Amino acid sequence: MTTIKLPIDQFIVPFAFTAYYPASYFLQGKDELFNIGGLILILLAFFFISLKLWDRGLDAYESAGS
Repeated sequence: MTTIKLPIDQFIVPFAFTAYYPASYFLQGKDELFNIGGLILILLAFFFISLKLWDRGLDAYESAGS
C-alpha cells in the first residue's frame, strides 16, 4: 500500500482555506462583517482545539530519565 508523500500540516491546517477569506476581504470588499466574523470564529475554534490537544499531550507526557 502506497501513501501520499504530503506534509501532515496540509491535512490538519488547510492553509489555502485560511488565506482565501482575508484575500477576498481585501480584493472584493463584500460582506465585511461575515468575513471578519467568520475569521474570528474559525480562529477561536482552532485555538480551543489546539489548547485541548496541548493539554492532552501534557497529560500523556512521560519523561525519559531519572
